[in-house]
Amino acid sequence: MKPYFSNAFGAARNASPDGKTNELQLDFLLQYMESEAKMTPKGPVTASARKSEQLTSVLLTQNGVVALISLLRKTLGPEFDSIVAFCEAQEEAQQV
Repeated sequence: MKPYFSNAFGAARNASPDGKTNELQLDFLLQYMESEAKMTPKGPVTASARKSEQLTSVLLTQNGVVALISLLRKTLGPEFDSIVAFCEAQEEAQQV
């Protein structure tokens, strides 16, 4: 039985010709391992495969993105700034 939560995310951006974000699409995915067992003449054989399933997709306008960031900032408080700083440091490390 698959759990009912998202453990992976995706994002896509739709921008105007001048580079301003018009829409942001957030995808919520479930990634899990699926196993299957088969009987063979030499005994049971089990194979596992990683599966990815899209649960839902949310389309936000620029105002929606601002509202989401504001809600995260209010919910997480000072921890929000630490998370943003961590993400920026990760991006800088990848560019080196």
